[in-house]
Amino acid sequence: MRVKLNDGLIWPLPEFLKVLVTKSEDREEFQILEGRFRDKKASVKKKDWTWTDWDGSFIENDIQQGYPHKGPAKIKFYIKSKKIEIDGLGEFNAKTEDNNPPPVGRHDIEIPYEPHPLGEGYTAQAKYAKTWFRIGHFGDRFLHCGSISAGCITVEDIHKWDEIYNHLIISRKGFDSIGTVEIIDK
Repeated sequence: MRVKLNDGLIWPLPEFLKVLVTKSEDREEFQILEGRFRDKKASVKKKDWTWTDWDGSFIENDIQQGYPHKGPAKIKFYIKSKKIEIDGLGEFNAKTEDNNPPPVGRHDIEIPYEPHPLGEGYTAQAKYAKTWFRIGHFGDRFLHCGSISAGCITVEDIHKWDEIYNHLIISRKGFDSIGTVEIIDK
């Protein structure tokens, strides 16, 4: 959903992001409680749906249904074996750039914060192909689907990406991350 931040910037927010509604009139105003824009204020225009019992709220109805968050995702990526294991979901084919792999060790995986344009070419195979999860809290290494890697963890099973996305987007480890990835050099 595209929202207007208080500084005037229009920005898309990911699904299932926790917010606190502060005002609900023509525009719904809310405080973002997690992710890249944590503690920022934003708003979204309500739709005019007077012919139904729905009041046009995009946010309050979602909050009433509850956040489906679960615990942190636990992922293992095996560089040489070209496999990624996602607890509770299974094993998938994945790769990285041989001469520029992500650093070995355990790293947080951030809540996504914007659609990545390089995923556009895969949207016919995966609805959420433009949603990339950053590895760590800085830099340009991501977990994403595709066939090209420049040092990211690239899931080659593109047709499985929506299943992976649906599993990860509701995982949480604190206010900034969905879980961790352990990168193993074997």
